[in-house]
Amino acid sequence: MIGTAGYYIDVTAALEERQQTLDDALPELYAARAVIEQAKGALMLVYGINAQTGVPGAELALAETNIKLRDLATRLIADLSAPTDSMAELRTRFDHLLLTAHERIEAD
Repeated sequence: MIGTAGYYIDVTAALEERQQTLDDALPELYAARAVIEQAKGALMLVYGINAQTGVPGAELALAETNIKLRDLATRLIADLSAPTDSMAELRTRFDHLLLTAHERIEAD
């Protein structure tokens, strides 16, 4: 004879509740992560660092000012998005690099 003994507990409602909580929270987390990655890319470009290298003093500055990384990244990206004369020059240079990248790849 094959069978089971003991208690059975239906956890369906608890699992559905947890799934709903995740479904509600994940889009916000992904959006926060996206702006942090944008700021990280800007820092990598400006300072010539790789993804693993931290910006010296950044963690200390965040700790001393008690500012969340997401808030700092959001402010930085907003400030970088504001048009300036130097941005026009940067875009012109970047356009040239982008449009001629294939030539440098072929030369390698």
